Amino acid sequence: MATENESTTMSGVPVPFALVEPSAAGDKLGDRAKGASLMAAEMCIVHNCLIRGVNAIYIQCVNVATKGTEQDKLDFVGFASAWGRMIEEHHAIEETDVFPEINEITGVPGLMDANVEEHAVFHEGLSSFSAYIEKVKDGEEALDGDKLRGIIDGFMPALREHLEHEITTLVELDRYSDKCDWSAWFTKKGGEIASKGMKSSKYRSEVFPLAFCLHDKTFAGGIWASFPPIPYLATLVLRWLFMGTHKAWWRFAPCDLTSQPQKMPFA
Repeated sequence: MATENESTTMSGVPVPFALVEPSAAGDKLGDRAKGASLMAAEMCIVHNCLIRGVNAIYIQCVNVATKGTEQDKLDFVGFASAWGRMIEEHHAIEETDVFPEINEITGVPGLMDANVEEHAVFHEGLSSFSAYIEKVKDGEEALDGDKLRGIIDGFMPALREHLEHEITTLVELDRYSDKCDWSAWFTKKGGEIASKGMKSSKYRSEVFPLAFCLHDKTFAGGIWASFPPIPYLATLVLRWLFMGTHKAWWRFAPCDLTSQPQKMPFA
């Protein structure tokens, strides 16, 4: 189980939005989750990547805007843009693929609708975030850290609540364990989604690296150190071919490309 300090700091820096603890999915180092709870634990990992990303943006944006060089600002906006794309794609895939299939498997139409409705609560705020970042990228607006924090403050409390609530929803799918081996299904589904994404060179170089630099293998005693579930040699090849394309972006992340905590340059 993560300590309060691990959940509310990154590299010793206090964060505005706490991580989701393994206990939310019933996952413990000495008593690992199974079935639907294991699926929920794996979703926890993804959700914590999303939270670490926005925390890194929030913590550093003011200092980047006021103290950074023009190149620092461009690289930072690249990092923020990649995070925005990651979370938008995550929710789109849930709504069009993952949730409908869960409804079908359980035989309960609309079972996951509450989660889709929660997406709608913060959708406008996320759109505002992405729109602002794109304007800064295109030179239409200057990077204003206070403005960016204001946009994040507008949607992130609802998003943070959703990211934890969804874990509870997945754990509760255990009641349908007679209809599905949820852990095996989620592993298969995750593989299919990743395979589709990897067909895009932009995904490989701009989004895929976030699975590494927003994941902390040391979190909660290393309970999720095996993520992402990619063979070591394949990881080396992907790191060499794609992850270095925007290496300057990833310096703003809380972890390096081996998922070890690193010092954020503008924290």
